[in-house]
Amino acid sequence: MVTEPNDKMLEALFADARDGTDPSDDLKARVLADAASVQAGLAHAAQSRPVSGGSAGTVDGGGWFAGLVDAMGGWPAVSGVTLAGVTGLVLGFYAPDMIDTLSGGQIWSLSGEVGATPDIGTLWVEAGDV
Repeated sequence: MVTEPNDKMLEALFADARDGTDPSDDLKARVLADAASVQAGLAHAAQSRPVSGGSAGTVDGGGWFAGLVDAMGGWPAVSGVTLAGVTGLVLGFYAPDMIDTLSGGQIWSLSGEVGATPDIGTLWVEAGDV
C-alpha cells in the first residue's frame, strides 16, 4: 500500500510513535519549566495593562477613539476608509468633466447636453432596463 518514498518515511515515523516509548524525564521537566515561565510572563503582562472604565473597554489613555479604531479593524482599516473617502471627494469635485472626457462624452449626452450628471433613472431608461 505504501508507494512513495515520503509515505515510507511517514510510516516509519508513525511506527516509532506507536511503539509507546515515553520521552525522558529530563525533557519533560524542561518542557514543563518552559511552559511555566511563559504562563508567568503572560499573567504579568495582563496585570500590567489596566482596562479603563470606558464603554469600549479600551486600555487606559485610548478613550472612545481607540475603541472606534479597534472596532473598525485597526489602523490599516482606518487608512483604507480614509483613502476611499478622500478619493470620493476628489472625484466628486474634480473629475466629472474628466470622467466625461474619458467616457467619450456619455455624461454630456445622457444629461440632455446640459453638462450635469444624469439622474440614475435616466440611465436605467436609456439602457432599457426599466
